[in-house]
Amino acid sequence: MKIPSSKIDEILEASDIYEIINDVVPLKKMGNSFKGLCPFHSEKTPSFNVHPDKGFYHCFGCGAGGNVISFVMNYYNLPFPESVRFLADRYGVAIEYEGAEVSQTAKDIAALHEELVLDARKNLYSGIGKEALNYLKSRNFSDSLLERFMVGYFPQKFDTEKYVRKYDKSVLQGSGLFKEGQYGMRLMFFDRVMIPVRGVTGRTIAFSGRTITGQMPKYINSPETEIFKKRRVLFNLDLAKEHIRKKGHVLIVEGYFDVMRLFDKGFGNCVATMGTALTPEHVTLLKRFTEDIYMLYDGDDAGYNSALKSLDVFVAADNFPMVIFLPKEDDPDTFLDREGAEGFEELLETRKDLFIFTAETLMENSGDMNARLRNLERMKQMLTKVKSPYRKEHYAEKLAEIFNVGKEILKKDIDLSAANNSLKIVGRRPVKNAVRAATYIYEREFIATLFKLPEDVALMQTENILPEFFNDKILADIYKKVLDVLRDGDNISVLLCSPDVGSELSEAVIKMPDTDIYRLAAAAREKLISNSVMDTLSKEIKTSDDGAKARELAIKKFEQAGRMMRKRNPED
Repeated sequence: MKIPSSKIDEILEASDIYEIINDVVPLKKMGNSFKGLCPFHSEKTPSFNVHPDKGFYHCFGCGAGGNVISFVMNYYNLPFPESVRFLADRYGVAIEYEGAEVSQTAKDIAALHEELVLDARKNLYSGIGKEALNYLKSRNFSDSLLERFMVGYFPQKFDTEKYVRKYDKSVLQGSGLFKEGQYGMRLMFFDRVMIPVRGVTGRTIAFSGRTITGQMPKYINSPETEIFKKRRVLFNLDLAKEHIRKKGHVLIVEGYFDVMRLFDKGFGNCVATMGTALTPEHVTLLKRFTEDIYMLYDGDDAGYNSALKSLDVFVAADNFPMVIFLPKEDDPDTFLDREGAEGFEELLETRKDLFIFTAETLMENSGDMNARLRNLERMKQMLTKVKSPYRKEHYAEKLAEIFNVGKEILKKDIDLSAANNSLKIVGRRPVKNAVRAATYIYEREFIATLFKLPEDVALMQTENILPEFFNDKILADIYKKVLDVLRDGDNISVLLCSPDVGSELSEAVIKMPDTDIYRLAAAAREKLISNSVMDTLSKEIKTSDDGAKARELAIKKFEQAGRMMRKRNPED
């Protein structure tokens, strides 16, 4: 599936590169640009520049650069499509796809889910669903709340005949909801309250069945299918996303009924995982909507352990959530019934930074000096992965206090560990540009102007300019990519999302003035052509065995040099 160039243009136009970067790197205004510490390498003197008017960033220390899409790709470690969706969600741009091809099976599975939702709703409010409805009423779930979440019921005996007639066997089995047995096709869920699981767009993609008779397990979730991947789905995110934007934070709880109860009490910004531990994909998904994540756990050992296990995932995703623990013996349902919404708001105020909570818990559980040093080392290694230098310094000071060690010694140890890790990473990378021909300024300038010109004009400028005209082979390869994009009518800015292209060109694009782009492009183009002619003549002279021919070529080269000089000094 391909995102149209026009849609990428719209997303780039809507996105605020200053806002996106300032969320993670504090920026200070410096003239027409902003400056801060680079998030892609360790530094103490700011060399990271952001130019909102031009839509680009560039680090003069490590060479990282590009546009807002490339920043999201590099900082959040997302592929291009996910980065585009990240920005589209952030700025309310609806994404459309060119030639989007969804398999017919996937379409039929989606249709099957929607039909099952409607039938399960009918079952709940019919005679066969009386026991299930009574159970839900006993949990104080109103009809309006059940309708909001489209809760239904799958009975013990579920007639599958109409589905067998309507859908191919591959669709029924591919949904993971039906299984063929001795007596034909049967539904895997039975005698359970049915809770639809929707994707972020609101389409039903799975079910969770909750027992009402005590059968184990308590919940059964749909297996993964072509349209459902647990690690990428958060229950209720389709309804919660607007509440998350309004409140500025998201609340992650452990159960579907917990989500429903909180939603009913005015806390619509809540989601739950699909019976799995939190994954990096979950965190990335949430970061489209907010950086402020609150985790709500039961106040028992299992809750504490779950909180501790989740920290690695968050640090890897460069997110630092808050953790909240319910009183022992409570769940959100019982707590809200007793304390109400006001009491729950007070509970949220008891939130703790998960990083600091983990450090304090490890320190409390350190029986001796050796255990204390091991736990400090564990936290220190996590801290070396933190990208923000300000956050890193904050946590270093907190760790020193918690583990009762010298602040300066710990900071030096962290810096040394981070440096060693960087050296290991660099050592694994292939050596780039080890042998590189001389780069002429006009070569980089010419390509940079193509990013500033309207795409139809840029395409005209490339006429008769071959990649072979470039002395620098790396720039020649980039120019080939530019040609391909322009000739296909795609968005040239997408190329800056590539780390190699962004690091090569972002500085030139940023430094280029907004005026006289056409003149700069024409001048650079002329230099490319002229120098290519000169290089060709020089090679022909060098390889010619004919003296007369060599002299003729030398005269041509001399004349060409004269023309180049006159163009550079038109008044002479």
